[in-house]
Amino acid sequence: MLGEAARVALFGSSEPSAPQETVEIGRLTCQVDHESIRSICWNGVEAIRAINWPVRDESWITLAQVTHSAVHNKHEDEARYFVEFSVADGALNCALSAVFSSAGTLRADLTMTATRDFDTNRAGFTLLHPIDGVAGEPVDILHSDGSREASLFPRYISPGQPAMDIAGLRHSVAGVAVDIAFEGEVFEMEDQRNWTDASYKTYCRPLVFPFTYRIGKGETIRQSIRISFKGGDRGSETSSGNRIHLSPDGAVPEVALAVEPGWLPDASSFELLRKTGVRRLQMRLGSADEAAFFEEVKQTAALLEADIDLEIVAPEQSEPAIHFNHVQDLLSDAEITPDNVIGVPESYLKSHQPSGPWPDGPTPADCVDAARKVFGQSRIGGGVLTNFTEFNRCPPDPDNSDFVGHGTTAIVHAADDLSVCQTIEALSHVFDSALHIADGKPYRLGLTSIGMRSNPYGADVAENPKQVRQTMARFDPRQCGLFAAAFAVGVLHATQGYTVESLALAAPAGPFGIVAQKQPVERAYFDGQPDAVVYPLFHVIRMVSRMREQPRLAVSGLASGLHAVAAGEGGAWSMMIANLCDQHRSLQLPHEAEMRSLDVSSFEGAVGDADWLSNTKPLVTGDIELEPYCIAFVSTAGEAT
Repeated sequence: MLGEAARVALFGSSEPSAPQETVEIGRLTCQVDHESIRSICWNGVEAIRAINWPVRDESWITLAQVTHSAVHNKHEDEARYFVEFSVADGALNCALSAVFSSAGTLRADLTMTATRDFDTNRAGFTLLHPIDGVAGEPVDILHSDGSREASLFPRYISPGQPAMDIAGLRHSVAGVAVDIAFEGEVFEMEDQRNWTDASYKTYCRPLVFPFTYRIGKGETIRQSIRISFKGGDRGSETSSGNRIHLSPDGAVPEVALAVEPGWLPDASSFELLRKTGVRRLQMRLGSADEAAFFEEVKQTAALLEADIDLEIVAPEQSEPAIHFNHVQDLLSDAEITPDNVIGVPESYLKSHQPSGPWPDGPTPADCVDAARKVFGQSRIGGGVLTNFTEFNRCPPDPDNSDFVGHGTTAIVHAADDLSVCQTIEALSHVFDSALHIADGKPYRLGLTSIGMRSNPYGADVAENPKQVRQTMARFDPRQCGLFAAAFAVGVLHATQGYTVESLALAAPAGPFGIVAQKQPVERAYFDGQPDAVVYPLFHVIRMVSRMREQPRLAVSGLASGLHAVAAGEGGAWSMMIANLCDQHRSLQLPHEAEMRSLDVSSFEGAVGDADWLSNTKPLVTGDIELEPYCIAFVSTAGEAT
């Protein structure tokens, strides 16, 4: 069990991770906690990623569950799990029971009773299918009328529901036959890779039904899921030791810093930003931004010797050309000429189903046309300022775009550490689908973060004043910890093999910052340590900016949970290796190298010294041991293999 100081260093919060219990009955294994059944494996193959029972409010924010009792029983051929919980101060009382059998069956039952009228956008079971071994594969769908349909799990990410009116599903994962039956509600499927979840999700209730909907006082809802598994060979255990290999792989993406009002540090921290080596700012302008912000950006760009990209939100009820001309006047006054410009109407900061209805007024395509007329010296982009979901549902026209782009957030549907880590797995699918839409045009990512910049799916982001692991929160405590640094390395690793021109992994300050300045929420450790000047992510940004100067090297041979980005030539290379899982990992380098570990023991020194990478004496080794959510910075002058 981690101590409080270690939890703060890792996660930016003393909140403990949710405890999980391993269930192993014959060839059936899984992890169980009070909110989910996860990693359901048969013969060592993950056949079901998770079964959850979330309750979401009118803004799609998952409500915190208060557990009243939990009982686990295990017999020779069967295990049982029962939990009682409530949400919204007891407005909905719930009970979940699950029975696991060595014969390869699982049954889960859920009851929910409202003690008062209760409004929700979703309440009930969701089942997550893995994407590894599933994407592009056949699935047989049983509909509520008893008919069957032969279909496929989509290869490219589906903007809408790939399967509807579901009473049952049959498919296979790596030779394991999976048979699923649903009762008590109509289910449908969405491609959760849209939101960077590493899963397809079968859920209730269908989006064609009205929402927000009400569960009346005294009303009880009952749902069940029955699953059987057959076949397959027992999968081999993931080795904790591995030997990495390096090979040429294009270029490391250029890393930018995202800026909007309130995200620039005070003047005393400008020197810290200069040390990052970042040479690009992504400047976002809303409808009410003032000239003073332009001057701040100009000064920051001059300090960093940075170029500027522009993201514009055109106010509702305004003509994009008129607003863009106003922006251009402000830019001219500040002597700013953006390299790349992308703009969208304000109404397109919200998400809309592919079938509509779509907002009245100007469209993103209208903004492309207007921007091209106003910003003649800049490249004009098509896409969105939110997530891939909205990009996929309202795809840009590559023939009318000089580049395409969108952002990402890792905590739309779940905010626990494992789910956030698994979003890295989905990023390669996002890149593959986005580049398919781009049809050869350059691909540039906006802010790629754990926290949520804006909420396309509800009224606003979650406030999260207690700084816990909260879905759809702008301020995520892990931004201050080692976790965010390791996550950024995972994002960079996911770009391997894909041509991503640039992306923003952070902001200078604010909720996505790398400079440790006071925030509207409490920051564990940092609020009591005035000498702590940067977050661990600062050092990742600084290192990847250096890597940008050399050709990228692809990294292979990594064990599960490990992610790396490397660059070099002529026998000299540098690399960051992150352990983005809760288990220790070891690996072998091609040969001995200098290594600096960013971990719990070095946390205090690293956040107190922007030059930590230069001032820390390296260890010369060929074998690396990585603690959970920690990073090794490695450099060598030897021959890369």
